[in-house]
Amino acid sequence: MSKDVMDKIWKVFTLVLGVVVVPLAGWVWNTNIIVHEITNDLGDAEDTIESLEAKIKEADGNTKAIISMEKDIEYMKTTLDRIERFVTQ
Repeated sequence: MSKDVMDKIWKVFTLVLGVVVVPLAGWVWNTNIIVHEITNDLGDAEDTIESLEAKIKEADGNTKAIISMEKDIEYMKTTLDRIERFVTQ
């Protein structure tokens, strides 16, 4: 093969390679950006979940305290009822 033919084959090959590689590089770049956005969103979601879990634990403690107070109030009511019965008899 002559040098001109090899030159033309090389030019066609580089043109085809450019037509394939450049759009592929753009697709990879866009995909990489989307993956980073998803990763950032996931990080934000994990922070929100941790915050909500902490609030649930705090609320659970508050609920237990409220239940304890309700039991104490019921005990005081029964005690006051007994005292009232003793006083009125």
